[in-house]
Amino acid sequence: MPMTYRAAQNLIKRGDEPALRAALSTGLDPNLANHNGWTLLMLAAVEGSVPLATLLLEHAANPAAQNKSGDTALTIAQHRGYTLLVDLFNSHAASAT
Repeated sequence: MPMTYRAAQNLIKRGDEPALRAALSTGLDPNLANHNGWTLLMLAAVEGSVPLATLLLEHAANPAAQNKSGDTALTIAQHRGYTLLVDLFNSHAASAT
């Protein structure tokens, strides 16, 4: 049975990189989102976690995904002042072009 959004959210809140890596390797969708459009990458941005965001990006998480409010992982990181995450998302966008 695939991991639920709530279970993945708990891993991200705990900063549990090994468990998230294992979940992704066994089929967790890196673009899993809740009913408001919040993706796992957005949750990593809320937590300010560069390692988790990097892991999600390595598994093809979409940094351009928007929630119902129009936020992306980048704008969330910007609003929270997480400059390392902003740099990560900007460098990922640059390398994708």
